[in-house]
Amino acid sequence: MKLRSLIYQSVLWRGIYFASVLLLNIMIARYYEASYSGLIYFVTNSFALIVAISSLSMESGVAYYTASGEVPVLRLANFSVWWTLFSTLAVFIVLNTTIHFGLLPASYTQQLFPAVCYVAGCMLVNFFTAAFYAKKNFALPNKILALVNIALVVLIPFSNGALFNFETYVNIYFAGFFLQGLLTAILFYTKYGKPTFFHLPAKNDLTKIVKYSMAAFAANFLFFLVYRIDYWFVEYYCSATALGNYIQVSKLAQMLFILPSIIASAVFPSIVNTLEKDMAKKIAIVSRFLLLLYLGICLVLAACGYWLFPFVFGKTFNEMFIPFLLLIPGILALVMLYPVAAFYAGVKKISVNIAALLIALLVIVVGNFIFTPKYGIKGAAMVSSAGYLVYHFFLTYWFTRNTNISAVRFYSISLSDISKIKQMILHKFLKRS
Repeated sequence: MKLRSLIYQSVLWRGIYFASVLLLNIMIARYYEASYSGLIYFVTNSFALIVAISSLSMESGVAYYTASGEVPVLRLANFSVWWTLFSTLAVFIVLNTTIHFGLLPASYTQQLFPAVCYVAGCMLVNFFTAAFYAKKNFALPNKILALVNIALVVLIPFSNGALFNFETYVNIYFAGFFLQGLLTAILFYTKYGKPTFFHLPAKNDLTKIVKYSMAAFAANFLFFLVYRIDYWFVEYYCSATALGNYIQVSKLAQMLFILPSIIASAVFPSIVNTLEKDMAKKIAIVSRFLLLLYLGICLVLAACGYWLFPFVFGKTFNEMFIPFLLLIPGILALVMLYPVAAFYAGVKKISVNIAALLIALLVIVVGNFIFTPKYGIKGAAMVSSAGYLVYHFFLTYWFTRNTNISAVRFYSISLSDISKIKQMILHKFLKRS
C-alpha cells in the first residue's frame, strides 16, 4: 500500500477517534471547570508516567516486528497480553505496599482502582493499536476507542447526582480506559487469529524485541518528560485553577499534534518495509506541508483564542490565551518533527532522537525552576516552547546531514511541494470516486 494511502486511512479513522477525545475533554472541562478538570487530568498524567515506566515501551518492539513480519503476529499479541498482566500486577503491588508502609497517604487507596484500570487499559491499547497500525489497519481499533469515549460523554450529565456523583464518574472514566484496551485486544484476536496465550516469541525473537524496546523506551520516556514534566512544576507553584488552564492549553496542543502523529504512524510501516524510494525527500515534503498548515491554524487561534477558549471550555478557562501564544513557536517546531522522528525509529537510529530529547529536557527543567515560580503558567509555557525549539533544531540538523537534504531545502516551501500535496489529495478522491 502506498504511503499516501496509508496517510489518508490513518487521518480518517484516527481523526474520528481524536474527535471523540476532544468532545470528551470539552464536556469534562465545562461540567467540572478548571480546578476539578485540572485535578482529573493531573492524576491522569501521573498514571501516564507509571505506564511509561512499567511498559518499558515494549509496544514499540511489538509494532516494529509486526510491521517487519519477522515474528509471527499472534505470538507478539500473546506477549503483549502477558506483559500487560505482569506490569499491572507489579504496579498494584508497589502502590499497595507503599500505602501500607506509610510512604503514600492512606487516602491514596481510593486511587488503586483508577490506577489499575488506566495502566492495564492503556498498555493494551498501546500494544494492540500499534499492532493494528503495523498491519496497516486503522479502522477497527479507532471505532472501538471512539465508541467508548462517546459512552463516557453521554454519562457526564448524569454525574450531578441523578444517577451517581462526581467521584463515581471519575471511577467510570478510568474504567473506560480498561474497556478500550480489553475490546481492542479481543478485536485483534478476532481479526488475526484465536489466542494461544502460551505460544510466545522464540528466545532470539524476544531478545530482539527487548533490545529494540529498550532503545525506544529511552526515547519515549524522555519525550514524555519533555512534554509533561512542566505539569508538576505548575501544580507545585500555581493554583488549582491555573493548573487546569495550563493543562487545557497542553491538551489543546495535543489536539494539534494529532495529524502529525497520525502521519507518523502511517509513515513508520513504510519505512520499516522500505516500500517507497526517496522516503527521506517525501518526509521532508510532508514536514514542510505540516509547517505551512499549522502556521495558518495557529494564526487563526491567535486571532480568536482570547474569546474562543472560554466560550468552548467554560468561563473558568480565561487564563489560557497568553500561555497558548507563548507555546505557538514550540507547537510549530514539534509538528515538523513527527515524520522525522518516525524516520529515525524506522531505520533503527533512535539514539539520535534520544540525544535531542536529553538536551531539550535539560532546558525545560532548568527553565521551569527559574521562570515558573515567578511567571506562573506563562513562564512554564515559554520554557516548554524553548525546549521544543531546541529539540527541533538538533533533530533536523542530523536529519539534513544524514539524508543530504540541505537545511534551506528542508524549510523552503515551494510551489512544487504544494502541487505534489495537491496531486496526492486529488488522486485519492478521484480513486474513491
